Amino acid sequence: MAHVLLAGAAHEMLALARDLGHTVAAVADPVLDKRDWRGVPAFCDDTEACERVACDGVVLAIDSPTARARVQAFYEERGLAALDLVAVALGEGTTHGTGLVVQHGGVVSVDCALGRGVRLNMRAVVMHDVALGDHATIAPGAVVLGRARLGARAYIGANATILPRVSIGDDCTVGAGAVVTRDVPAGATVKGVPAR
Repeated sequence: MAHVLLAGAAHEMLALARDLGHTVAAVADPVLDKRDWRGVPAFCDDTEACERVACDGVVLAIDSPTARARVQAFYEERGLAALDLVAVALGEGTTHGTGLVVQHGGVVSVDCALGRGVRLNMRAVVMHDVALGDHATIAPGAVVLGRARLGARAYIGANATILPRVSIGDDCTVGAGAVVTRDVPAGATVKGVPAR
């Protein structure tokens, strides 16, 4: 298994990496104010971590889609690839870019197209023929139904539902518990039932 650097101090990512048999070499997160985080060397600076840690790649353990995109670019510019951390089997015909994270209890159905740096949290569900743009985030318990389309850096809040064939634009935020019944333009924030 891989020797990985966690970019972001996401507690569940440390556990998931270990569950999947990886060795966590270090964690890098600007909010860390100590040199040891849960028994792992910690750095508050990505540059220092990149220079001091020998590893096979980086796991994008950052919830914010915009920050995750920025951090993935930072490490790739320095020759460190984003690694996948996937706790479930992906459906037949599903494709994905580098840096995919799917936590325990997540579901990815058949014939989906997942971009780079996509993150599905615990119990997130992505049904058949869904397309998720680069660095999209599906929060815990959220459901994206068949043939929906999410743009780059879209964030779907906890327990939200995206109905079939709905398109969510780039840089959108869908509030927790929302039910999205119609297309959402780029940059918009929607919430409620139905989402507005």
